[in-house]
Amino acid sequence: MDRVLAQDPEILPDIVAQCCQTKADIVAADETETGLRSILNFGHTIGHAIEAISGYGKYLHGEAIAIGQVAAAKLSSRLTGLGLDAVDRIEKLFKAAGLPTQIKLTKVQYAKLLDAMLLDKKASGGEVKFVLAEQIGKVRFGEKVPVQHIQEVMFPSGK
Repeated sequence: MDRVLAQDPEILPDIVAQCCQTKADIVAADETETGLRSILNFGHTIGHAIEAISGYGKYLHGEAIAIGQVAAAKLSSRLTGLGLDAVDRIEKLFKAAGLPTQIKLTKVQYAKLLDAMLLDKKASGGEVKFVLAEQIGKVRFGEKVPVQHIQEVMFPSGK
């Protein structure tokens, strides 16, 4: 991680190329986003809502998605069996990269976050849908998540 953060020219080009190739392979396999490509949305339901309620400027896209991915991992541990060790691994990785992993919300901000999630392209019929992980590298998409679980993860104090 130190070499990545230092933008080490010996390793960074290969890492970027590999990431781009992986994403390109996924997009090519599912150009219309009806299946596999949805895995690229892990953490985006909450991440995009954070961007929306914070005015598209307080958090960079990657920062909001990092918070969303940690939240999605926590939801996954509750709903799809992702191990707590994997949740911890994801959170520690983002922290090591200097990314935020949580957001503190007031009641009003939490209500706005829920409203923003209901406007997400993956929401339908008043239900929020997520990409959730069963394990690192294996996800389910279109998973309905009860608001109670979102609240417990995103607004744990409820105050």
